[in-house]
Amino acid sequence: MAGGKYWSGQECPKTATYGQYNDATGTYAGSSSDRRVEKGEPFPPSQNNHHFEEK
Repeated sequence: MAGGKYWSGQECPKTATYGQYNDATGTYAGSSSDRRVEKGEPFPPSQNNHHFEEK
C-alpha cells in the first residue's frame, strides 16, 4: 500500500507534498490544493469532504 488517507488535524507521518482528494469519489482537487506538510505537524484544513494523500 503506497499511502494512506489523512484528514485535517491528523499528525503527519512523514514530510511530503500531499494532494487533496474527494472522500466519496477520490477525485483529485488539483495542484493548487496541494500542501507540503512536515512530519509531526497536523494536516491543515482541507476542502469540504476532502482528505489528503501523499503525492
